[in-house]
Amino acid sequence: MKRSLLTLLPLLASVTLGSGQAVTFGGLNVSPRGAQNLNLETGATDFPQGGTATDAKNGVRLVADRMQLRPGERLTAQGATVTTPEGATLKASTIVYDLKSGVVTATGGVTFSDAKVRNLTAAEVVLYAKSDFVAARGGVKADTPALQATTLVFDVHSAQALLSGSPRVGGKAVDSPSLLLTFGGNRLLRSTVPDAAALGRFSPYLK
Repeated sequence: MKRSLLTLLPLLASVTLGSGQAVTFGGLNVSPRGAQNLNLETGATDFPQGGTATDAKNGVRLVADRMQLRPGERLTAQGATVTTPEGATLKASTIVYDLKSGVVTATGGVTFSDAKVRNLTAAEVVLYAKSDFVAARGGVKADTPALQATTLVFDVHSAQALLSGSPRVGGKAVDSPSLLLTFGGNRLLRSTVPDAAALGRFSPYLK
C-alpha cells in the first residue's frame, strides 16, 4: 500500500485541465488554445498549445505557440509575438515577461517594428512596459531608417533614440561613440551628438 501511494504522488503533482474560455491570473488574462497542465506543487501552468495572454494594465499582448506561466512572477513563451498599444510588434523564438517589473525580454531570431523603426534585428530586445522604453542590444540593424549600432534605446515619450557603439546611419559611420536620433511623426528628422542630459536619460537602459 505504501509503495502504491508513493507511485501515485508524482501523478498527483500535476493536473491536466480541459481547454476552455479565457482565465485570469492576477492582472493577466490568458486565452489558451488547448488543455492546461497545472503543477500542484509549484502552481505553474503549462499551455502546450499556446494561446494569447493580455496584460491590460501594462498594454502588453502576447500570442505564442507554447507558454509557461508562474502566476505573479513570469510568463515564458516560445514562438511568440508581442504587440503594444503604440503599434509596435516584437517577434522572437523565446520571450520572457516579468510580471512584477513589467519587462519583456526577447531572444532568438528577434525582429522589432513600429511606425518609426522597421525590421530591426538584434541579439536581444527588451520592452520596458512601465517606462515606455525599448532597448535593443547586440548587432543592432534596421532597414528604416537604415542604421547599425551595438545598442539602440528608444524613448517612446520623447520620440528619440540613442545609438551606442560604432553607430552608423544611412550607411555612414559617425565620429562619436553615441548618436541621438530625433523623430517627427514617423520620419527621422535629425541625428546629433547627445549631450550629458540625454546620455543620463538613456543610460539606465544601455546595460
